[in-house]
Amino acid sequence: MSEQFHALPIDDQRASAAYPLVYLHDASITTDQWLSFVRRHRHDDARSGLIAIRDCRGIVHALFRYRVDSDLRVQRRLCITDLIVAHLPGVEIDDAVAASARRVSAKLDCGAITIERPFLSEVGPWGGCPTAQWL
Repeated sequence: MSEQFHALPIDDQRASAAYPLVYLHDASITTDQWLSFVRRHRHDDARSGLIAIRDCRGIVHALFRYRVDSDLRVQRRLCITDLIVAHLPGVEIDDAVAASARRVSAKLDCGAITIERPFLSEVGPWGGCPTAQWL
């Protein structure tokens, strides 16, 4: 990962720092809804959690939720979902997200990474997330 960005698990203490990005992504999500989501999905076991990618100032520029699943061959696969990435010039934030996902995948002994996206017919094929498309 670049020296500019650092990946950290989102826990109750770090959830507030990530909320501005969530709000920019979807202003209908309230602070209480976000904190409830974090409580339900924080890193309570080694098989799932939330990751924030932040810069040296502590500003969160990307986040995602992950879980370990298995494929048809019953091999471990890291599933990335709820990916939110701020639009920044260049590819450094995309590279940081990809590096973080690879690191989590290796730590959890997963042979593959998949990115889930909801079926949103009204917004087009990628729902406006260029990082998910790039990955």
